[in-house]
Parts: sequence; C-alpha cells; structure tokens
Amino acid sequence: MSIAVEHRESAPHPGAAAAGSLFRFLAGLRRQARRWIWIESLAWLALLCAAVFWGTLACDRGIEPPGWVRAAAVAGAVAGIIWLLAVKLVARLVLPLSDESLALVVERGHPEFRDSLSTAVGLARADRTDVDGALLARTTGEAVALLDGVEPARLFHRRRLCLLALAGAVAAGTIGLLAAVRPAVAAVWARRVVLLSDEPWPRSVQLTVDGFRDGVRVVARGSEVDVIVHADGPHGPPEVVELRTRGPAGWRTDRMGTRGGATTTGQTFGHVLEGVVEDTTLEIRAGDARLRNLRLHVVDAPTLESLSVRGTLPDYLGGGDRRPPAARIVALPRGSRVDIVCESTKPLSAATLAVRPAGESPAGEEERILGTIEPGAAGPPPRSISGTIESLLADATVVVRFTDTDGLSSREPTAFTLAAVPDEPPRVALRLEGISTAVTPHARLPLAGTIADDHGLADAAVRLSVGSRPARREAGGRTADRRAAADRAAEERTLPIARVRGGEPLIDLPADAPEVVPLDGLGLVPGGRLEVAVSARDRCTLDGEPQVGTSDTWTLDVVTPEELQALLEAREIVLRRRYEAAIDDFAQGRDRLAAGPRQDGAAVDDPAAAAARFGEAVARAAGETAELSAAFRGIRLELDNNRLLTPELERRLVVQIADPLAALAADDLAGLSKACRDAAGLAAGGTAVVVRRADEVLARMRDVLGRMMELESVNELIERLRGVIRTQEQIRAETLERQKRKAREALESP
Repeated sequence: MSIAVEHRESAPHPGAAAAGSLFRFLAGLRRQARRWIWIESLAWLALLCAAVFWGTLACDRGIEPPGWVRAAAVAGAVAGIIWLLAVKLVARLVLPLSDESLALVVERGHPEFRDSLSTAVGLARADRTDVDGALLARTTGEAVALLDGVEPARLFHRRRLCLLALAGAVAAGTIGLLAAVRPAVAAVWARRVVLLSDEPWPRSVQLTVDGFRDGVRVVARGSEVDVIVHADGPHGPPEVVELRTRGPAGWRTDRMGTRGGATTTGQTFGHVLEGVVEDTTLEIRAGDARLRNLRLHVVDAPTLESLSVRGTLPDYLGGGDRRPPAARIVALPRGSRVDIVCESTKPLSAATLAVRPAGESPAGEEERILGTIEPGAAGPPPRSISGTIESLLADATVVVRFTDTDGLSSREPTAFTLAAVPDEPPRVALRLEGISTAVTPHARLPLAGTIADDHGLADAAVRLSVGSRPARREAGGRTADRRAAADRAAEERTLPIARVRGGEPLIDLPADAPEVVPLDGLGLVPGGRLEVAVSARDRCTLDGEPQVGTSDTWTLDVVTPEELQALLEAREIVLRRRYEAAIDDFAQGRDRLAAGPRQDGAAVDDPAAAAARFGEAVARAAGETAELSAAFRGIRLELDNNRLLTPELERRLVVQIADPLAALAADDLAGLSKACRDAAGLAAGGTAVVVRRADEVLARMRDVLGRMMELESVNELIERLRGVIRTQEQIRAETLERQKRKAREALESP
C-alpha cells in the first residue's frame, strides 16, 4: 500500500500541462490589468491637471485674486493630485492580484466557465489526497478549452477606459496647445499662480491712477479726495469708467466724469469723494481692465501735538526761566526772551514758525519768520520746529504751519497768543485752620491756603501784633489780675514762612500740612489781643520798592484754657440744640408719612407724594447731621491747636459724637433717602417699609442725642467744680489781702 502511494506521489500530475497553460493565462491577465491601472490613473491625472489649469487661468484672469487666494488654490490642487495618485494608482498597484481573484473576475464576465476556472486554480497547486486526479485534469481541461473565448476588453471595460484616456490626452493637449499658441499667457499664468507673482494680466484697456503708492493713498481725515484715473487703449479710451467704493453700508458704484479732452488712445477721468473719515477700499473698472485693492488710508493731518514755551525773565525779575503751560494765550512778563518749540503729531517735510502783532487781521498782517524746515533736508524727518523772540514788548500772535512726509498740510495754521503781562502784587489767600476767635497763650496757628505771584515770590512772613483789650469785670466788682495786660503797649513780631524760598510763583499750604505758627515765644497773657496777618513780596522794582500783598487780618482774644473750654462747651450746647431741631423735623416728617388721613378727615396726597416729601426731610437731616459731625471735629481740632486735647476729650468728641453722626449721614440717612425714592414708585405698602426704616434711624439718632446730653451733664458738673475752685481761689486771695491789710494797720498803729 505504501509503495502504491509513493508511486502516485512521484508520478506527474495528470493535468499538469493544462494547469501550466492556465496559470500563464492568468499571469498575462495580471500584467494587462496593471497596464490598464496605469492608463486610467494617468488619464485622471491629466484631466485633473487640465481642470486646475483652466480653472485657475479663468479665475485669475477674471478677478486677479490676491496672492494668498492663489496660494490656497495651488495647495488644494497639489493635495488633489496627491490624493488621486495615492488612491487611483499607488493603492491599486500595491494591492496583490491573486490567481484566485483573477479567476473569479473571469468567471463573472464569462458564466460559461461554470466555476471550472476557479476550481482548477484553487486545486492545481494543492497537494491533496482526497482529490481525484482524473476529475481535476478534466476540470482543468475544460477551463483551458474556454480560455480562447475570454475577452479582456470586456473584463476591464476597454471602451470606457479608451474614452477616459482620450479625454485625458485631449485635456493635456489643450494645455500644450495654449502654451504653443499663446506662450505669453501661459508664462503669466505660471508666474502668477505657480510663483505667486503680483504681475498684472495684460489688458486691452490700461488704467493708471494718480496719487496711489503700492495701492495705498494717504489722505487727511475729513478732506475731499479727488480720484484721477487715466484710461488708455489701442482702440481708443473706454466710454465708461466706474469707481466702486466700499464703506460701512457696502459697495457703492459711481460713474467717473471726464477731465479734459480725449486723445486717440486715452482719456482722463475723475471723481471727488467728499468728507472721507475712515479707510476706504476702491475698485476701478473700465472695459476688461480692473484696478483692485486700492485703499484710501485716512490719517489725521499734522497738527500741534505739544507746545513748549520757555520765557527767560527780564532783569527786573532776576532772570531765570519760566515755563508756562501751553494754552491759546500764554502769559509772560513783559520784556522776556521767549523760546518756542512746536512739536507736530507726525514727521515733517516742511514747516514755518512766524510771529505777527496781535490784533491785526490776516489781510494786513506782516509776519516775521522765526524758524523754517526746508523740504528735502538731509537726515531723518524732524517733528518739531523752534524759534526765538528776543524781547516780548507787546502782545504777539505766533503762527505755525506743518507739512508731513505724506504731503499732507495742516488744514488751518495753528496760532496762539503771547501776552506781555505787567507785574501784579502777590495774592495771599490763607485761612486759619481750627482756630475761631480766641486762643490760649500756648496755642499754635495753622495757616492753610495759597500764596501766589504772577512771576515769582521774594518772601512771605506772618505778622503778629500783640495788643491789649478792655479788662473784664468779675463778680464783686473787682478787676482780674490780668488787668495789667490792658495797659501793655502793642508789640509786633514777624515770622518768615520757610516754605517761601524765593522765586516760586505758587506756594500751596494744604489743610493736612499747614504752616504752623507757634505762640509760645510771644509771652502772651490772658486778657490780651493778638492780630495775625500774612504778607508776601515779589521782586518787582520797577516802582522802586517791591510790591506787597497782604492777607486778611485775624483778631484773636488771648484767654485762659478754662475760658476757651467754656467757649467750646457753649458751642457744643448750640450744636446739640441744632441736632435736636433736626431730629424734631425728621420725626415730624416720619409722623406725616405714617399718619394716613388728616385729622379733619380729608385724604392726604397719594403715597408717592408723601414719600417724596419725607425724602426731603431725610435729605435735610442728612445735610444737618454731616455739618454737625464736621463742627464737632472742628472743636476737636481747635482743642488740639490750643494744646488742650486729651485722649478723653478726643474719644468724647470724635468716637462718641462725630463718628456716629458721620455714619448716620453717610449710611443710615443716605439709605433711607434712597428707600424714599424707591417707595415713590410703589403702592401704599412701600411707605410702610419706609416708616419702619425711619423708626430704626430715628432710634439711632436719639441714641446719639442721649450721649450728647450725658456728656453735657458731665460738662455742667465740671463747670461747677471750676466755679468752686475759682471761689476758693478768690477767698484765698481775699484772705491774703485782709491779712496784709491788718498787718499794715498793725505796723502803722502807735
């Protein structure tokens, strides 16, 4: 048995020759299929290239898109070609074509094989013992016998493929034909589409526009722009030239008018755009010519950006420089040397700086040139022009004209006036901060305000005049011990203000950093009178002596600390009564709001009107409370300036009274006022909310009033103690006087 098997395996296959013919047929079919793949892919490639060429040619010649559009089109075309080669050629070539697949393709096109071809191919190379060799040989023979009837053209759709190849050849031929017949057109296409050049397409009509550089024309904002176009053509100028402008509302088309006479080949056209205030895109059309991407770039005309005026003061002011602020009228002392620097908003190609007498009309003006910038000067374009007036003896008008590097000039020349100002006396505007009508001998006087001179201060001083005032009579008809002060001769002292060093046109003494004048060294005693005034001198010697400016004169009584405290406590009582009146007014307004119908039965106004009236009462209370808070702070400041402020006094005046009053005015009453305004637009229920808030605010206001009254009781107790002390001192003085009198009487008796 084994021998038989070995003999069968070593024996040649019965259908080996037929199978060889079968496989040779399939190999030829495979080669033919790959040739058809190449032909089809190249045909599609030729069609795609032709479509890209003619499409880009038509689009580019018709509208001449910008470079980025052409670059995008080229990139899309390259991507399409790569996709076509990858899908139609490479992917199909790398796909293996097995004999079994080809056999199935043949059987689909030729049903007469009845699966004999695929069976023979599938079993021819298989070494299977379960296959009858005779049967396989017969099947293979049947398949080989039918091979002569196989039509590859039918299998691969030769007609369609031939038509596709012909179309690809024709498409490629059109490109070659254009390149041969119109090489200039093909060359322009290559430079514009492939090389992305901005070279324009040749047209039968040639358009040129004046004033545009690289497609941009710079114009002044708000000006009238005259667009001039020259149209030329071999067959004469076009009849119509259109100007298209794109603004906020979109494109607008205007027909341009002719300018001047026409020639045999050309004509000038123009159109005026009025009031151009923003960048505008232009397009000009005439015949087959287009001028696109023209742009009016709107910029501001050159104007005066900064003005620097330096005045060198005349000798009577001691020389030195003065730099007044830039303005329409610049004031300088008469006789000053004036250096002027005018800076433009843009680089300049030309400019003039001139001066003429002030008040003359432009028709009769005689300008004197102070400085110029000539066109074409070497170096970077300047932005400023300068000039000098050696001596300003009268008012003068300075005129400056600019022309920038874009050729734009100022619509109107810039003019300002130099005013020759005569010297004025100093102006002293000072006030005493935290001082009323009386001071203690050890007080300090804070001076706040300004001291100014039109040119410059020489010095300033505080003049203190110590005099006497009538002595006051005390209980019992006796004069106080300070009666001797009433007979003192008036003294005067002058204290310089150190902040005035000389030459300053303005000295500012703010309230938080005033000039403090101490009174310790004046030897003041209670019962005297102090007069305070501030004087300032300038450096003008035109009239022989400097001019002097003087402030108001403040007359202050010199009192003891106890007297000053009594005065301030009396002021507190007045303030408390004002606060009580404000609370009463507020409470009455609250009661009217909550009352509803009047007592006589008549209906009240509507809730909106009632809320509005109560809002007025709240506003009055807020204003009065804020003023009272400031008044109590003023008492605290006066105590501090008189060196009488203690931590207890500061806590009482500020923490317990001034701060709560300020909080009431800024928070509670302000919020209630807003609630009144809101309630004015609501129904009757809105007033009930306002009444509840008013009750809360009224309670807080009365709480502050209660603390005021408690503190007033303490003040009354302190005043009684002061009276007891004064009575004891008076008894002691009278006792000593009686003892002295008795001693003298004892010595004088025999």
